[in-house]
Amino acid sequence: MKILLFLLLYGLFASNNGAWWQRLFPDKRPMEVVQEEPVPDTLTLMFIGDVMSHMPQVDAARLADGTYDYAPCYRYLAPYIASADICIANMEVPLAGEPYSGYPQFSCPDAMMSQLFDAGVDVFLTANNHTCDKGAKGIRRTIHVMDSLGIPHTGTWLDSTDYFQRNPLIIDKNGFRIAVLNYTYGTNGIPVPKPFMVNMLDSVNIFNDIATARATDADYIIVMPHWGIEYERKQNKKQEAYANYMYECGANMVIGGHPHVVQPITLENRNEYGVAQRFTAYSLGNFVSNQRKRYTDGGIIVKCTIVRDTNGTVRITDYEYLPYWVYRGVCFGKYQYYILPAKDAVEYNAQYNIHGADSVALNLFYNDTKSLIDNVPESRFIFGYKTFGPWQTAEDE
Repeated sequence: MKILLFLLLYGLFASNNGAWWQRLFPDKRPMEVVQEEPVPDTLTLMFIGDVMSHMPQVDAARLADGTYDYAPCYRYLAPYIASADICIANMEVPLAGEPYSGYPQFSCPDAMMSQLFDAGVDVFLTANNHTCDKGAKGIRRTIHVMDSLGIPHTGTWLDSTDYFQRNPLIIDKNGFRIAVLNYTYGTNGIPVPKPFMVNMLDSVNIFNDIATARATDADYIIVMPHWGIEYERKQNKKQEAYANYMYECGANMVIGGHPHVVQPITLENRNEYGVAQRFTAYSLGNFVSNQRKRYTDGGIIVKCTIVRDTNGTVRITDYEYLPYWVYRGVCFGKYQYYILPAKDAVEYNAQYNIHGADSVALNLFYNDTKSLIDNVPESRFIFGYKTFGPWQTAEDE
């Protein structure tokens, strides 16, 4: 009897391709579990231009006790900078210590860099034409100061051992391995002192570094060259050739600096979503400086978003730019250089208290920049002048 019952149940459960529930409950269906698509990993990248330190800036930041305060300079862009997962800045002056100096051979207070780090910059580039301004002391001290504060940097190294240990710079964030490569076209004719190493803009260096980055399983490779011709608002053929070569070698993005003015952004190699996968910003302009001539008194911040799809592909999904202008004037009774979001300052000009020639320069820079960058959306970030405006009283801060 038990054997017959077993055979009956076996036939019931095993028949009909195993759909035994259809025999027991013919009017029912199994519960359907909807498998949601996994959310792809996301990372926001931000890039700011040339950080310069002319002596009027140093004097403006000096406090009565001899220390330096650059926080007012950065305060209006700090919320935007801090919104990125990784923000990279071009530190175009060595931290060589006192006596401080401006053009043509720079040495700036450590606070200029460290307080920019506090404002949200995560990585600094150190290979540029002013790297050797103060010789071995400048290179060594710049590296040591950044290392002592735990700040990632790339472009210069103490020696060949340091170079092979720390190049390329790999940043692990949000599940991504981001490689950052930095090169300079030269060092103003000053030889690189031994045993230090400065990454030169050279096809062999580029090829080897990108190959090494790939070999270390980098998900995304960003090349940041110091190149071009100063004050030229359009990239030259040499920049374009280098950018193409970098992409051929395996780079994913190219962000340049040095000309001290904004140069165009090119968008190439669009994917099935219509989004360019080769994003090249030839020059971001000055982040801060004492330069006041047309085109040099501001720059742009570039922000890009990358994702890793469920199939493992890493791609750009979004990009935008934020124009900013450097106001040189008095705020709360303090003379300083204030980096202002250009659109915000233009729209709320009266609240920013920018008048006369300054107002003309602000509007000119903003319109010049918008006419040059017409293929990338302007940032939708809202600063809110009631929060960040310089018309606040000291008691409101």
